[in-house]
Amino acid sequence: MSHNHACPNNPVNLLLPAQIGYHGRTFSATLGSLTAEGALLETHALTLPVGMEVELSVALGQSTWQIKAVITHTTPHEIGILFRETQHKLRAAARNEFQPGFRSIPCTIMEPAAIG
Repeated sequence: MSHNHACPNNPVNLLLPAQIGYHGRTFSATLGSLTAEGALLETHALTLPVGMEVELSVALGQSTWQIKAVITHTTPHEIGILFRETQHKLRAAARNEFQPGFRSIPCTIMEPAAIG
């Protein structure tokens, strides 16, 4: 059985320039995937402390979004953030901005099939 809508929790996969504001400094990043609850940012050798508050800034369409978030994890090449407030409008704007090939994958429920 499949649904004709995207699940609200499925990430929208993007490659958008973004800025991370941290203690008065700004760092460049790429917004890699986005849910209403948080995002995964691709970085280049940037590590910031887990638990620290940052501000994500990203231009999408005609709007610039500035969102407070907390760093949940870091690796040498990516930073995970959790938004302070759920961002359903940002996620919807991201889904609508891009061609269908770049949108989130629709929800599907896999039903078991008999192997014969």
